Amino acid sequence: MTFDAGRLRRAELIAGGGGVVLLVAMLFVPWFASGQGAPVSFDGWQALTFTRWVLLVAVAVSVALVVLTATRRAPAIPVAFGMLSCVIGGLASLLLVYRVLHHPGLSARAGIYLGLFAAVVVAYGGYRSLRTERSALADPDAIETVSIDRSTAGAPGRSESPGRSESTASH
Repeated sequence: MTFDAGRLRRAELIAGGGGVVLLVAMLFVPWFASGQGAPVSFDGWQALTFTRWVLLVAVAVSVALVVLTATRRAPAIPVAFGMLSCVIGGLASLLLVYRVLHHPGLSARAGIYLGLFAAVVVAYGGYRSLRTERSALADPDAIETVSIDRSTAGAPGRSESPGRSESTASH
C-alpha cells in the first residue's frame, strides 16, 4: 500500500483540510472566556466535555478518509469513510451550533466559530466525496460492459469446460 496523492479528489482534500483546521482550532485557539474577575480563556478541548470527543472523531474520520482514498484501490472503505465524515461532521456542526447559542457565564471567542466552520467543512467534504463517487454511474459509457454469446454459453447437453475447444471436447 503506497500513498498515491493522484487518487485524491477535491472532496477528500476539503474534508481532510477541515479536519486539520478543526484539530488546530480545538487545541490552540480560545473558544470561550469568562467575564468574571481576571479573564480566563478556554480552548475547545478544555471547554467542551462531551462534544470534544465527537470533534476528535470527526477529525480522525476526515483524515482517515484522505489516507484511505490515497492508499486503497477499491472504493468500498473510502466510500464508508466519506459517509462517516458527512454524518459525524454534521453531528459535530449541530453540537457546536448549540454551544454557540447556549454558553452560560462565558463569552464566545473566535475559536468556536472557526471550529463550527471546520466541522461544516468536514461534513461538506464527506458529502461531496459521496456525490463524486456516484458520478461514474451517471455516465453509462464510463462503465465497461462484457458481451456473452448466449448461443453456446450454458446450452443443455454441452459440458464444455472453459479453455477447451470443441474439437477436444468431443474426443
